[in-house]
Amino acid sequence: MRDIEELLEELYAGQERISRSEIYRRAVALDLPAGAATALEALPEGDYAQEEALEALAIEPASPIGVPGAALSEPDLTRELRHLHETREDALRHAPERALANHDDRTAELEAEYLRRHPEREVDPRRLRPSEAG
Repeated sequence: MRDIEELLEELYAGQERISRSEIYRRAVALDLPAGAATALEALPEGDYAQEEALEALAIEPASPIGVPGAALSEPDLTRELRHLHETREDALRHAPERALANHDDRTAELEAEYLRRHPEREVDPRRLRPSEAG
């Protein structure tokens, strides 16, 4: 399955989600071995994040997905957090267990990094409970 892992690494460079048909089309274009193409053909229709595709194919990722939060620039951290929050409901409702756990871990990591960078962030007093305000 190494061929598939390499294909997915190449495909997901700069991409968040890719359709099953695009993954399969690229595999065929790259002339992957028949067994690899057959495994990709068996993926259910839909769009996949890289870790979801690996899980659906029962392939353990070689390394954690994503740049460590501490290494992200401020705009990249903000963008990544926004994307995680936008995709949260879909991950909660539809992601396989491991993909949901990855989503949870990545969200926690990047939120902790944001709080580390912004310890004096502006807190809206209207969001405080009476016991916190006084």
